[in-house]
Amino acid sequence: MIEEIINQSILFVVTFIANLFSSVSGGGAGFIQFPMLILLGLPFATALGTHKVAVVFLGIGAMSKKGFNRSFAFDKAVSLAMLFVGCPAVVLGSVIIISVPSHIAQLVLGFITIASGIYTLFKKGFGSKTLENRSTTRVVVGTLLLFCVGMFSGSLSSGAGLFATLTLVGVFGLELKRAIMHTMIFVATIWNGVGAVTVGALTSIHWQWIPVMIIAAFSGAFLGTTLLMKMPVAKVKLVFSLVSMLSGVILILEAIYK
Repeated sequence: MIEEIINQSILFVVTFIANLFSSVSGGGAGFIQFPMLILLGLPFATALGTHKVAVVFLGIGAMSKKGFNRSFAFDKAVSLAMLFVGCPAVVLGSVIIISVPSHIAQLVLGFITIASGIYTLFKKGFGSKTLENRSTTRVVVGTLLLFCVGMFSGSLSSGAGLFATLTLVGVFGLELKRAIMHTMIFVATIWNGVGAVTVGALTSIHWQWIPVMIIAAFSGAFLGTTLLMKMPVAKVKLVFSLVSMLSGVILILEAIYK
């Protein structure tokens, strides 16, 4: 009983912090929350499904902020790509990861994540404004990249939010804050919901820990979104870059010591 209280207390603190930073930076919760579930004793597949159920409430917490509802506008091309290309990719990734080892992919993804953080840190004007005239080539390339990100979301459960945000800004040309809100809706809520159902159908979910993780994810995301709306784009960019680099380091260490 005491051990379970300690475990759930740790889960609440870690989940709250992970979702707070994730809602500000546009991703990164999986790098902290998912490994914690494994460290607390859950098998990989069970931890994956449990994490995905909890992260759905990251998106719900972000969307519950009233100011977001008044100011946010969906991008049609991005929304269609994330729904009709991203969701099938999540299912495919979730099915594959149940039987395929992922440490090599995690190692490669870790270095790519660090490089992305360095790039965004030093890229002038990154995410400062929306691209007015988006070419067909950008839409096609961006859609293909979102398919790959969806595969990552379904399988590795780490890096999907950050890479989705990076794709929406760098390829589709969305302003950074707007890109993060798309990530919260489609990656955190819809993609993870699809992934949770898929993984839950193939393996088990540790439902005993879900309530405390839901409360922590929702409250962390709500506070994080409040901060996001008040922060200038330059500071959001800095948080995004630092979270990306730190997440890459964590992913590499996980791959090495797995």
